[in-house]
Amino acid sequence: MELTINAGGDEQALKEFCDWLRGDVDVTRSATITTAGSWDSGDRGAFEVIRMSIGSLTGLANLGIAWGNFLRSREETPPFTITIDGEPTAEQDAMLRNLDLPLGRPEDAG
Repeated sequence: MELTINAGGDEQALKEFCDWLRGDVDVTRSATITTAGSWDSGDRGAFEVIRMSIGSLTGLANLGIAWGNFLRSREETPPFTITIDGEPTAEQDAMLRNLDLPLGRPEDAG
């Protein structure tokens, strides 16, 4: 499953969530995390989205747990949208319905 996480303009929160994901052993064991879309070629640390490739339902559950823990560490909920690239399987769809992720539609990402 391929996911794109957009910050809705809150670049600092996106960077913090990316660091949070990369620091979570369970997430990094079950997903590939990359970033894309530098705003300013002079700022090599800037990016617009987090891209994740998750290969199992356990990996998807780990993302949900990491998201919940990240939210509890913050005073305000960041304006994130997670977009699924492609059609989820029935099992993935069932898991997604049980997770409290800020899911959006692919047309919302562009």
